[in-house]
Amino acid sequence: MKPVERDLLILLHEDRYNEQEIQQEVKQISDMLSLVETMDFLAAATEVADCNKHRVTSKRRVLERAFFRKEPKAFEFIIHKN
Repeated sequence: MKPVERDLLILLHEDRYNEQEIQQEVKQISDMLSLVETMDFLAAATEVADCNKHRVTSKRRVLERAFFRKEPKAFEFIIHKN
């Protein structure tokens, strides 16, 4: 898998960790985020409400279309289930 460039803000007590331990922790956090930032997890946590068709769905194919559409459709909403 290709490494992802991301900005992380991690607050640490400076006396407890050396630079190598900090880099190891950042790598572990980044690896953990890479596992859950996939379309499968995103599809499980979101749904699309299409007011034009009076439909709410969490089908992966519909979600992918909604996420990757260049122009959003009128009255189509992506809702996080939390």
